Amino acid sequence: MAPVLIAILSLTVLGIPFVLAVDRDAPPLRLLGLAFLYGTGVIYFVLLALSVLHVRWTLLSVTIGSLILMLSFSPLAGRRCRAAADEGRHPAVIAPHPALRATLSPLRGARVLPSLHVVDLFALVTPFAFAWYATIAPLWEWDFWAIWGLKARVFLEAGGIDWRFLTSPWNTFAHPDYPLLLPFAYDFVALLGGGWSDRWLGILFVAWALAFLLVARELAARETTPLVAALVAFALSSLAVSRYVGLAEGTLIAYVGAGVLFVRRAMLFDDDVAWRHGAILLGLAACTKNEGVAMLASTAIAIVVSDIRRWRRVVRLWPAAAMALPWLVLRALHDLPTDVVGGSIASRLLARLPEAGKIFAMLNADLHEPWFWTALLLGIVAAPFVVWRRERFVLLASLFQLAFYVGAYFVTPHDPTWHIVTSWPRLTVQIAAPLTYTVMSSLANKLRETNAEARSEQP
Repeated sequence: MAPVLIAILSLTVLGIPFVLAVDRDAPPLRLLGLAFLYGTGVIYFVLLALSVLHVRWTLLSVTIGSLILMLSFSPLAGRRCRAAADEGRHPAVIAPHPALRATLSPLRGARVLPSLHVVDLFALVTPFAFAWYATIAPLWEWDFWAIWGLKARVFLEAGGIDWRFLTSPWNTFAHPDYPLLLPFAYDFVALLGGGWSDRWLGILFVAWALAFLLVARELAARETTPLVAALVAFALSSLAVSRYVGLAEGTLIAYVGAGVLFVRRAMLFDDDVAWRHGAILLGLAACTKNEGVAMLASTAIAIVVSDIRRWRRVVRLWPAAAMALPWLVLRALHDLPTDVVGGSIASRLLARLPEAGKIFAMLNADLHEPWFWTALLLGIVAAPFVVWRRERFVLLASLFQLAFYVGAYFVTPHDPTWHIVTSWPRLTVQIAAPLTYTVMSSLANKLRETNAEARSEQP
């Protein structure tokens, strides 16, 4: 257990300078959550760079690489913090979009540390219960044995990315095209522990869940009351964890959820810092799994479509594209196959179109927690049109992502029934958190606005 806990602490400390370099005013909850998310990303790029440079992975080489990156960002973080101190002010509260000023006017005095509520304690129940579930035994999922854990162990023994393993036709079951952020996190733990052990790796997924909850709680506190923010965090606590322990789902939920929520804030509040965080987090999502690449594309399309007059804002996602690019280039150079787009996509699509009814029936039958999606749909329907006109970005991004998922089932080279049963429940939960956050916060703000108007009309 000790190597995993040391790894989590190390990644958090490593990520702090990077968070401060992006956001000099990062409040405590945001700083702590983003530090772990960014620190994991730093290790990913360090191990990737060492592999490209043919430098064998050792604790020493990884430490030196990490320190070089951290020291290069530390002066920037220091300058930002000194500039904030010289200005003699608390972190600025970004002025909201005109459409939201009336709704959020009571909250303009937000402080560095949001007011906590007793309900926040309930948001910790699920992560702590999940910690027991995730560590009750060594990681047991088949995809951990065949994909994520297998790659990590092979790379650890090779001292870097084993391209012969990835390019071997005998290993296509391991999805050689998948990004490597999660296997690299496993390898970092193994380097700290002096050898491979998967006994306590499940704790990493507790850390990713808590990191996302800290970020979401801090963002919610900036636009609603402490009670509502705590309720939002409580609702998200069950969505931040993934029962598929050892797979990349839990990691992707954290990066996608936080990234989409930051982009949402950036678009509603014209928040430059939120744009930077959103782009970085979506870039790390693209480094985690192919669905993260799809989410980056979905987000870009949603930004353009949600306000076509300001379509140039999509350029602000360039850091995400830059972060995803190295692995995409390496994947192309080594000709690592992606099964869904292999062969003749058109012929498979034409063959599946007559089975559309059957495919959609299977999607409905295997949907993750149908009652939950029904509740979300009712929440969307219950909100006035003006609310969802403001929140159309999250709705559109989720819709486009679902379209990518469904489209993959129409062109998959595998049996659609098998493919849907083994992936659809996991895919749908990946985008549930930002939707839940948006529905709850929007309804709460609208209710508060309505109550305020009613009180003002009373004699």
